[in-house]
Amino acid sequence: MNQYENVDKNVESWMFRNSGEFISLFISFSLLILLGWALSLISVYFVLFMIVIGIVFIQLQQFYYLGDSVRVHSNQFPEIFEILLEYSKMLGVRKANIYIKQDPSLNAWTLGISTCTVVLTSALVEQLSTKELRFVVAHELGHFKAGHTKITSLTSPLGMNNPFSNLVMGFYERQTEYTSDRCGLVLTRNIDSAVSSLIKLSIGAELYKKLNVDGYIQQLNVAGGFGLKLGELLSNHPLTTNRIKAMTYFWNKNFINK
Repeated sequence: MNQYENVDKNVESWMFRNSGEFISLFISFSLLILLGWALSLISVYFVLFMIVIGIVFIQLQQFYYLGDSVRVHSNQFPEIFEILLEYSKMLGVRKANIYIKQDPSLNAWTLGISTCTVVLTSALVEQLSTKELRFVVAHELGHFKAGHTKITSLTSPLGMNNPFSNLVMGFYERQTEYTSDRCGLVLTRNIDSAVSSLIKLSIGAELYKKLNVDGYIQQLNVAGGFGLKLGELLSNHPLTTNRIKAMTYFWNKNFINK
């Protein structure tokens, strides 16, 4: 029997975790320790300081979103709230909040140690369909379920999505995106919406309407050279083409003709 046939009530992280996560986490933390040693900063006190600063930083961010964004609940964007409730229950995430923040870019992110906080930008909510939003919310909850936000909380003093943090922690963070993409597929069972949501994040909803799908498929087939792999080192996310290829492989392996 396929392991994903009866996951409507209980989804565990081992069902969607990318095997490359652990080795990439080892690489990232090894780089961090090596860098600290080279700068003569690494010590027990430094580690404790990083942990405390990371926890405080995340708590302050959660308070910030409460005061600067719109919290989704049963009387505020109830359709999104229902998605949050459905997938939180399936994943066993007991404490989860979702906020909408005014921002012209299409983006979403998750933070939290004991409480999951998902943030969606206003542009994302406006331009994605309901099915695409379901994938995005499932993806973000996957980060919390898999423990990614606990790790990134500890490294948050390094900054987020800058060349320094990406070179040090990027090995790990890129692998976590593959894991959370898998979580989105396991929960939504919709590869088409998963793919279209990622493409819209890259080019926007209006240009997506004019997209030459055959041409993009051809682009997927040629993407993945050595130069592109080096280019990924500058980002904390994998290239969109690589994410789509990885999702398609996972989907075909686990959901097609099963």
